[in-house]
Amino acid sequence: MKNLLDKVQQSKRYHFWLFFALLIFLSSFMMFLYEPLCPGQDFFFHFRRLQALMDALKDHSWPYYLDYTAINGYGYFTKAFYPDLILIPFAFIGNFTDAAFAYKLLIFTMTVLCGTFTYYAVNYVYKDKFAASVGALLFTFSSYRLLDIYHRASLAEVISFTFIPIVFLGLYHIIKGDYKKWYILAIGYSLMIFTHLISSVLMFVTMLIFLVIYYKPLLKEPKRIAYLVLAGVVTIVVTSYYIFPMAEQMLSDLFYYQTREIMTRVQGALYPPHWIVWGMFLGFTITEQAFIAGVGLLLTASIALRLFVYEKSDKLRSLDIGVVVGLVFIVACSFFFPWTTFPFSLLDFIQFPWRLLEFSGFLFAIAGGYYFSRLLKTNKRRLVGCGAIAVLIAIMLANDSKMYQNYRCTRDILEEATVRDNYHLGGMEYLPDKVPDMKYIHQRGDSVKAQNDTIVISDFTRAKGLTGFNISINTKDSLELPLIYYKGYAATLNGQEIPVTQSSHGLVQVPVDQSGRVEAWYKGTLIQKLGFYTTILTIFALCAYIFLKNRKKKHLKT
Repeated sequence: MKNLLDKVQQSKRYHFWLFFALLIFLSSFMMFLYEPLCPGQDFFFHFRRLQALMDALKDHSWPYYLDYTAINGYGYFTKAFYPDLILIPFAFIGNFTDAAFAYKLLIFTMTVLCGTFTYYAVNYVYKDKFAASVGALLFTFSSYRLLDIYHRASLAEVISFTFIPIVFLGLYHIIKGDYKKWYILAIGYSLMIFTHLISSVLMFVTMLIFLVIYYKPLLKEPKRIAYLVLAGVVTIVVTSYYIFPMAEQMLSDLFYYQTREIMTRVQGALYPPHWIVWGMFLGFTITEQAFIAGVGLLLTASIALRLFVYEKSDKLRSLDIGVVVGLVFIVACSFFFPWTTFPFSLLDFIQFPWRLLEFSGFLFAIAGGYYFSRLLKTNKRRLVGCGAIAVLIAIMLANDSKMYQNYRCTRDILEEATVRDNYHLGGMEYLPDKVPDMKYIHQRGDSVKAQNDTIVISDFTRAKGLTGFNISINTKDSLELPLIYYKGYAATLNGQEIPVTQSSHGLVQVPVDQSGRVEAWYKGTLIQKLGFYTTILTIFALCAYIFLKNRKKKHLKT
């Protein structure tokens, strides 16, 4: 037995595959416990995103599309504000299965990838396979991540967890490692942007904090700063598919999120002190309070292990700094933090300060894993310790899934979207400000409104994003169509393109000067097309650069 344990400890391959088997088991156990799939707070919004992408792939309208089934056919341009890149393979699978299967497969895949990337990043930096295993498990199945997956169903933020380890590994290379591997930071941060913009902003803030803390290596070797800038520039170019079309829409119009008090602000989501403490001890009780964001007892206990580690090293110091940053983020969730003071007031748009727990969880997990490894020196103790962590995670999953079933499984994921629930669009943040409200749209129906009462409209149809109807007129007129206006709409009259503008009600408006057939659809914009091709070309160029660089490195070694 001792020989087997020694062999596992010494073999990177055996150690990883044992960790990976445990990760797969716990991920599968999680999926089993949280069946059936029930709608969390933001579930319907993100489920619609997935379904809209499935429709776009099926209808061959990707990459320039909107959710044409939303709001009874009026359409909603979620894609401009929430990128779809990571969802594409799962939407493709969903067209051969169904949306629910694709959604669950995405959760399972991202869970496995989150653990795998964390293991690789921690093992690379700290050269400790056991610490990497424990840290990866603690982060992947942390309380806040489970809250995000199931209770909040904040799919975009959930996916962003997966790429945090890549960003931190890239940041490590910029600060202390091989700065010529700057592309790791560019890849990780691009994936964050392609997933969730708010998490990307908070990741940027976190990176700034660590860059300030570790400024000396940057000043000592200014090349590191140059490669940091290079990583930033490449990230912007890689994410052209998303950031420039989003900026185009934001600059083209005013939307509900800018002009109406429909979104929670930081000041309205701060926690009292006892909730902060409560959040640090979640996971092993089934409470009546269904929603409390916190890092959980496992992570709190793991960083408390530092009290029993009496060694001193640069690695421990770096982890201690991370724990302090994580604790500051927890304090930032409370009334004590000066969110109304500059520069913190600039982050008011993040809505919920406890989004910072995503980063506290990562910092606590990798620190806790390393502290644990310093306390357990023998192979036998480490095997028992890792088993104990797995058992505690399984217990936590069982408890949390019970709460999920009690509080979230009260609605069906396939329930019909109606005006009473804002057509499953949450706060309708991305409606043009000129649109009066959902009741107006509901009462208006499929009518095409003209300024001239003598116009005759017939044969109105909607089919896969194409809205069409026949008109009979005696004079020139302007028609308001039952479509929410976003920049990128196109329309034709008898096959000839006609201009599209926004009506006073925020809808698509077109001029007509003859009888015939009018058709309108979302065509996309030049910036969207340029952004898409820029991203594709940059990804290919970056892959080629990495391949040639690694090939040259291998050639020099031989």
